[in-house]
Amino acid sequence: MCLGRGFVSAYLNRPNSVVIAAVRNPSEECIKDLQSLPKAATSSLVVVKIDSSSETDAAAAVEQLQNDHGITGLDVVIANAGMSPQMARVEAASPPDLYQAFQVNVVGPTVLFSAVAPLLKGSQNKPKFVTISSVMGTIGRMEQYPMPVASYGMSKAALNYITKKIHVENEHLIAFPVHPG
Repeated sequence: MCLGRGFVSAYLNRPNSVVIAAVRNPSEECIKDLQSLPKAATSSLVVVKIDSSSETDAAAAVEQLQNDHGITGLDVVIANAGMSPQMARVEAASPPDLYQAFQVNVVGPTVLFSAVAPLLKGSQNKPKFVTISSVMGTIGRMEQYPMPVASYGMSKAALNYITKKIHVENEHLIAFPVHPG
């Protein structure tokens, strides 16, 4: 939540911004704390529920944004959710860890993009779709990062592919992964 909170805080301080915070559970006490973040006088915060392991939450959130808040375009979407299963080498990576890492780190951002694509097209600017990746997803420099994170690394490599594919297939937007570390 720290990285996501940092994004929310930074964008709320920009004037004339509607910041949408997608969270797993909007009723958690720490989520209510987001409402008290400092913000520019002309900015506002909308909290929606998106669990990255859900196949339906992103579409429901987009519907809520359109119907309840009149949002017709998004300038920036940051796919920040991610998870890292137990550290393990390839031979010890369990299928449940692989499935969970791919569900949250690859399928989740892909489903999110599909849901927000119409709103990105509605942007008055050159919209951006940003994924939070990791250096652990590198293929070309894998030897420099010998940590036993097979499930996590595979999922982040796949996320990098999906992000590049989104960029190539959508000339109207910019898509790129970032390693926050």
